Amino acid sequence: MSIRAVQLGAAGAVLDGYVRDTDGILDLNFPTFSYESYAQDQGPRGKVLEFGVPIEMHGVKINPGDWVFGDRAFLRRLRKRLLEWLLKKLKEKSWFKKLS
Repeated sequence: MSIRAVQLGAAGAVLDGYVRDTDGILDLNFPTFSYESYAQDQGPRGKVLEFGVPIEMHGVKINPGDWVFGDRAFLRRLRKRLLEWLLKKLKEKSWFKKLS
């Protein structure tokens, strides 16, 4: 599923569930956040029900367009609205204008 997501232009995945083939996903350089790895394959049990929709994990709502970043032990979300505000404020600073 990760290969297909990359082919379709996905930047990454946030799953309210588990992943398999973690090494293969890492080789794709496809950021994927889930509860943890699980050895059982998806077979007929796994299917994509929706994509590009808000999800909630452990009480934290993640919306399409939010920035999600982290590593194997840490995950944070930056809301799209806050990111846009931060970029606007940065562009107002003269030192940032020289960089962009």
